[in-house]
Amino acid sequence: MVLGANQLIETIAFGIPYSYFPRYALSLGASVASIGMFTSSFMLMSAILSPYLGSYSDRFGRKRLTVIGLVGDVILGAATGLVPSWEWLLLVRAMNGAATAAAMVPSEALVVDLAPPDRIGEASGFILACGMVGRNLGPLFGGTIQWFSISYGLSEQASYRVPYFVDAGFAAVSALLITLGIKESRSEYLEKIGGPEDRKRVKIPRAYKILLVCAFATGIGEGFMRPILALFFGDVFGAEPIEIGFLMTLSGFIALLASWLSGRASDRFGRKAVIALGGIPARLLGSAIPLGPNFDVASRFYVARDFMWRIYMVGLRALRADLAPIEIRGRLFGLYRSFFDVGDIIGPVMATYLYDKYRFQTFQVGGFNIPGYGVPFYMNSAIGLTVIAMLLAFVETEKRANRIN
Repeated sequence: MVLGANQLIETIAFGIPYSYFPRYALSLGASVASIGMFTSSFMLMSAILSPYLGSYSDRFGRKRLTVIGLVGDVILGAATGLVPSWEWLLLVRAMNGAATAAAMVPSEALVVDLAPPDRIGEASGFILACGMVGRNLGPLFGGTIQWFSISYGLSEQASYRVPYFVDAGFAAVSALLITLGIKESRSEYLEKIGGPEDRKRVKIPRAYKILLVCAFATGIGEGFMRPILALFFGDVFGAEPIEIGFLMTLSGFIALLASWLSGRASDRFGRKAVIALGGIPARLLGSAIPLGPNFDVASRFYVARDFMWRIYMVGLRALRADLAPIEIRGRLFGLYRSFFDVGDIIGPVMATYLYDKYRFQTFQVGGFNIPGYGVPFYMNSAIGLTVIAMLLAFVETEKRANRIN
């Protein structure tokens, strides 16, 4: 419950600037073309440092590194609201990516360390659900704070700064929660993971290497959807930003139920069954979105896709927990995050390039007219289905009874 609250608070704080960050960067002198660098720098630092931070958590304990990362979030959150220029903002954002990775990677491993062996899937689903709530509430929360700030007489630029101090306050609350609410005995922890020589003898399982490829493809899938949905629904159906935003928020909350229930199902029926149940329909529904004849039908495809996607994500995270030996769990979770983040960086670039290149074309396939603006959706689904097939064919998991024992 404490780690779930931490995930909720951290993702609310992470999502606070979504609704206005580009305007803040522009007000500090950044160009429109450079806006993408701010997100990329954050994700890149996270991708580079996550394996090292995970290894440190194996050596020194999960709780300690999580709290250090949260304290870093407090300092850098406040610094983001004080920067004098866009160059400083870019530097602080990159550093914040490192601090956030320091807070999140060990806390993900800590969930698995503390959860009962027969309820790891349920715990993973619960944590993912908390994160989804935070991601959905964050932009609304940040936009509301910014609106109240400017309504009470602050300048436009000052109104963009205020929410970051709230962000820093959230991180401070989260650090306090972890410090007081999590018990991690140093002696018990060292007994579980062994010494440095024990960790060196533990190799990365072959099945986990396949899982890293799956994480990369999943990151691409997550990154594909964010920019493309807004472009697609606006260009093809003339949907307004408020309609698109409402659709995304509604979809996120509907998918909450999938996160928790699929975690429990994975404990009972196995990880691969849940991955197949969620992943295959999610990829097929993703391809169906651009084929929808109107906004209502296409949005229903999107909501159904998002629901099945969350089932798939929970199964994948639970499988990650099963395949990562405790001696190097932090390092492996860090590697997983790195592969996912790299995919999440590449995904938006690929998606917008393909969309721009093919959006005005039409392809004849077996007597049917296939719109070119759907190419990113089809490519994303093809990549995802290929990787899911690899995972189902080549990754062996223990029987549930053995895993519990």
